[in-house]
Amino acid sequence: MPTARLTRVLFAWLGLFSAAYAADVEIPKEVLDEPFDIRAARLEYVNDTLVADGGVTGRFENAIVSADRLTGNTETGDLHIEGNIVVERGKMLWQGSELDYNYLTQIGNFGPSTLNYDPVVLTVDEVEKVSTNEYRLRGANFTTCPKPQPHLQARAGEARLVDDQYLIARGVKLYVGKVPVLYVPYWRQNLDSGIFSLDGGYGSEWGAHLLVNATVPLSSRIDSLTDVNLYGKRGVGMGQGFDWAYPEAKGSFEGFYIRDEDPYSKYDSAADKLLIDDDRYRLRLDHLQYFTDTHYINTRMNYLSDPAVTEEFFKQEYRRSAQPENYASWSYGNGTVGSEGFINYRLNDFYNNTDRFEYSLDVYRTRIAGTPFYLQSENAVASLDQVRAETNLVAGAAYDAGRIDSMNTLLWPQRWGFLNVVPRATYRATYYSENVVGDDVFRQIPGAGVEVSFQAAKVLSERERWYGKGLRHKIEPYTDYIFADVSEATNNLPVFDRVDPLVDEDRLKLGLRNVLQTKRNGRTARLLDVDLYTYYLLEKQGAEDDFDSLFLDARMPLSERMMFDVEGEYDWNNGSLPFLNSRFSYEFSDVIVDFEHLYRDNLQSLWTSQFNLFPGAKWSLDGYVRYNDNENDLEEFGATGYFNWCCMRYGVGYRYYGDEEHRVVFSFSLSAYPESARRSRMF
Repeated sequence: MPTARLTRVLFAWLGLFSAAYAADVEIPKEVLDEPFDIRAARLEYVNDTLVADGGVTGRFENAIVSADRLTGNTETGDLHIEGNIVVERGKMLWQGSELDYNYLTQIGNFGPSTLNYDPVVLTVDEVEKVSTNEYRLRGANFTTCPKPQPHLQARAGEARLVDDQYLIARGVKLYVGKVPVLYVPYWRQNLDSGIFSLDGGYGSEWGAHLLVNATVPLSSRIDSLTDVNLYGKRGVGMGQGFDWAYPEAKGSFEGFYIRDEDPYSKYDSAADKLLIDDDRYRLRLDHLQYFTDTHYINTRMNYLSDPAVTEEFFKQEYRRSAQPENYASWSYGNGTVGSEGFINYRLNDFYNNTDRFEYSLDVYRTRIAGTPFYLQSENAVASLDQVRAETNLVAGAAYDAGRIDSMNTLLWPQRWGFLNVVPRATYRATYYSENVVGDDVFRQIPGAGVEVSFQAAKVLSERERWYGKGLRHKIEPYTDYIFADVSEATNNLPVFDRVDPLVDEDRLKLGLRNVLQTKRNGRTARLLDVDLYTYYLLEKQGAEDDFDSLFLDARMPLSERMMFDVEGEYDWNNGSLPFLNSRFSYEFSDVIVDFEHLYRDNLQSLWTSQFNLFPGAKWSLDGYVRYNDNENDLEEFGATGYFNWCCMRYGVGYRYYGDEEHRVVFSFSLSAYPESARRSRMF
């Protein structure tokens, strides 16, 4: 065969499979590094026609192909492959008996085929490639069930597969076994995500209930989320939402409504009945718009029918935030300055809130040209309104004020031998349009300070252990003198946030920081970072002792999978523990656990734990517990066991929410998409 023609044939094949099957694939090590490789028992090339027969195998860039016979014309681009055809590329495994394709136009017809887009398997009577990124499928069945006779599958007379990711079909029938159970006139499905989940059970508040969620992609960027919730004691709840994700924006909208048949099952006082009726709803919007990494708009809005609707119908969300937020924020920054326009406005008049319209401009620590000094400045102008809930008759009157605040720090970093010395001068000025008696007021806080520290380090080990490779200890003793003279007493000012209740300071911070470092994956990582400090009170401000409490702030990433954090306060003057918060987390392939303990002296000792055992396995278990041992009160508990059988994931569980509220739950979803289960929203 002439060299020019051989080259032409090989590059023609290379063009075909690069265009038709372009994707990443893991190539076996024994395959050579050349971009193509074709072998057959008989290989001929006559009059522009290539014939390969008998165990044809080939690798073309990132596609691996095998067949019984192949013929092709390199002038017209027409190819015909037949007999036990297997094409493997990336996640897709295509199997068929016949393929006609023109690699010049990238259009072709495939015979009966099986396309495996893990976890979705499509069996098709006929496949036609109509463009570089789209297939037309006739007589298509699709399922996530690996068995020859699927327990659950969908069928369509005709469908389209776009970008190897989106399946678009009309007139789709959903089958359980051989029985049709649902007809969908239009279906658009992302092959990487599930489309439905089902949760149900029996609870003391809801009665028997069935919660159905369907997620349908409307486009490559927008998903529709539809909820149909049937409550035996409460009626029918309907939800509709949308998720969107673009390179420059992402967000979601959720709407929920129920005409509640028993709105006072949990709250039935006269005050509650003024706020709650049988029309109950929730609207929620989140949107994040990026212009650059440091220039964006972030918004969140929640509008509720009453203060209990989230607690009664969206337990998980209520645990995260008992009072939903409403805000809009515009942020812009660079290496020198950062600015933000922030609005927080109450949409639900049954909550207390600080309505805020604020603009802030911060100058990061920047060297003043031609001097050894650095300047840092934080500035904000705000209109603030402390509003009270309409039903709040005893928590004090509402008040408002305009406020301009500027905090400026001048620093002079120096090196004295082994000591780092940073003297500073500070000046804070705050203007209020009104004080507590209605007059305007100008507060000034001049201040000064100096921080002194040094570091010493020693390598303790070069050996590789469970925590990493090598061990280095770094110690940093430090002191920080803090002085501030406040011109206005706190009780003369309106209090909105941490800017307002500032008092005189004259104290010395004494601290010791210990750090253990190791190397993981070639990078320096912390194994231990513990900061212990206290304050020596030069001006006691009513305190009886010279020293304040001993404070602890520790971060301990013990390994890549294990983390332990603790922060707390020990009052060594009277031997009490006012505050301690500790958390331990461990994440491995078969075990994920998280423990947290929050302690406040004489107020709270709250233990919380979450766990997930054997996620993704045939049997798995997850749950959580919340226990206050100060009051011997099991505040909340839940556990769910899951069983994967064929293509389905079944779950059975129990929830206890306190106040004698119990719930038995079950869930039903595709095992290929465990994340589609919606129990986290409702339970």
